[in-house]
Amino acid sequence: MDFHQLNLFIEVARQKNFTRAAEKLFLSQPTVSTHIKKLEEEVGTPLLMRKEKGLELTEAGKTLFRYAQELLETRSEALAEIQSAQCVTAGHLIIAASSVPGAYFLPGLLHAFRQEHPDVTFTLQLHDTEQVLRCIKDYTCDLGFTGEFHPEDELSRVLIVEDELIVISAPDLALAGTLSDGPALPDISLEDCTEHPFLMRESGSATRMVFEEALKTRRDAGGQLNVIGDLGSQEAVKQAVKSGLGIAVITRRAVEDELRTGLLAGYRLQGLPMQREFYTVFRKKSILSQPCKRFFDFTCNYYDGRQG
Repeated sequence: MDFHQLNLFIEVARQKNFTRAAEKLFLSQPTVSTHIKKLEEEVGTPLLMRKEKGLELTEAGKTLFRYAQELLETRSEALAEIQSAQCVTAGHLIIAASSVPGAYFLPGLLHAFRQEHPDVTFTLQLHDTEQVLRCIKDYTCDLGFTGEFHPEDELSRVLIVEDELIVISAPDLALAGTLSDGPALPDISLEDCTEHPFLMRESGSATRMVFEEALKTRRDAGGQLNVIGDLGSQEAVKQAVKSGLGIAVITRRAVEDELRTGLLAGYRLQGLPMQREFYTVFRKKSILSQPCKRFFDFTCNYYDGRQG
């Protein structure tokens, strides 16, 4: 039994599927299956069983899953202490991020970080908010970057960026609106939005969660939205709106370039402020490796000077 096998086992248990686990780990499905089989031979009992909804842990598997996470955490703590004593900064980061921070925050942040720490490499995995949190809880990733979520016993968070949700449309689709006091975005009413096909983000997206929570405060305003479809990424939303398929709500930072160049039109919803917050997420009881701690500290300092 080695740490590589334990990592594979944890991912298979999390995905409940050999093929999906192999894709996440950039390995072939037969390779993952072989390692799990060897692990079962070593412990002398099956660890996984097939069910209609996918693989499930046996009782032995549940026990190993718990201890595997603790062993990997102990390994991380040992490496962190050794690296700290020797001032080691080289290493590899595994980062999970939801679509907005993954596409619009992390590239610039990682570039700036590697200017100071060129020996640190990284893997950036893109998931929805719920999956990001699970990756951190399951010890699959070192740090997470995501939007709104309720604090949990295992996880803690640090606010890095604040933003707002706005309505976007194709530039030739004239929505009624009045100029606001804010920076160059007109105001429209929720009733204006009901007159056009509406595109939503997928279930589990923090953008959708914030928008739906805001709508709950305005049950009397404008009737039902004409939702024609769900889209799984910010980029898909932007392209669909550009094509004239419908209008949508999106985080403003994702469309700054398009608003500036006139490829999209942006609006604020009257009486429906929709603020978004983005966080870096980590396990409360985890001792970060030296490269991970340096990246965490760098992230906090990087965004302290960029908010407002």
